[in-house]
Amino acid sequence: MNDVRAVEIGDHLYAIDAWMEGRPERLACYLFDTPERVLIEVGPSATLGHLIEALDELGVDDLAAFVVTHIHLDHAGGAGQMAKRYPDAKVGVHTRGARHLVNPERLWASAIHVFGEEWLTSQWGPMEPVDPERLMILDEGDRISLGNGRYLDVMYTPGHAKHHVVYQDSDTGGMFVGDALGLCYPHGHFVQPVTPPPDFDPDEQIAQMGRMLDRRPSFLGFAHFGPRYDVETTMIEAEERLREWVEVMSTFSGMSNEAAGERLRVWTADKYRAFGHSEEAIASYAEKTNWPMQAAGIRRWLAEREG
Repeated sequence: MNDVRAVEIGDHLYAIDAWMEGRPERLACYLFDTPERVLIEVGPSATLGHLIEALDELGVDDLAAFVVTHIHLDHAGGAGQMAKRYPDAKVGVHTRGARHLVNPERLWASAIHVFGEEWLTSQWGPMEPVDPERLMILDEGDRISLGNGRYLDVMYTPGHAKHHVVYQDSDTGGMFVGDALGLCYPHGHFVQPVTPPPDFDPDEQIAQMGRMLDRRPSFLGFAHFGPRYDVETTMIEAEERLREWVEVMSTFSGMSNEAAGERLRVWTADKYRAFGHSEEAIASYAEKTNWPMQAAGIRRWLAEREG
């Protein structure tokens, strides 16, 4: 098995590299090793071996809960298997995503449509249902106890998905943002949108970014990948890139999502070069991006807006 890595980023708080798709710095899960242990994100089922190994190395043999920012498979696909591994843990999910963890067939079929069954099965692995009795249904304003008066505040943050939430730690002030801002890899340190169908709504997403900034987080814990401490700069960049993607996609009419996605890839790479980012970083971001999916999400929203 590949090496795993857990880095302490706060008081009893660890960022764990889950080695999604067998590669480092693809998915970060966040462990609060507190009196009531809570894990944020579990990733796809194919990743669980690496995640559990990291938890074992930290001496974690039980969890009070594990929670997900949203139910897309790269964040929650392993929830059913994880619930079996930690039988006392509650499974935290937004109310609009809960039914899909209990009955994942529709979610799985949707993912096959986007990624293809062969790739999905080999890279992310199968999805098993979660017992509804295990669910901790979450919504705006809820708090998750970490013990000793410490807690996670829950914010409902649609835009990327209608079932998306972020969590803010009452102790460090850190905010764990899932895909609410997009992705930001350590080797590039620039933000790139993530715009999947069917829920993508840039107006909603930008509104939620403002709410998140109003909470004055001390850092932003990206799922893809790791913490960012230049909070305001990162939030501004996330909004600017999102607006640019929507604007440029509005000019790509009369072509397939594959063709539009390829044009978006080229446009984005040129933009990164203009900012002075390295060719290595640009290529790495491009490799990790499903460009037709990004195009499909934006074009769906544009079509719905135009009626």
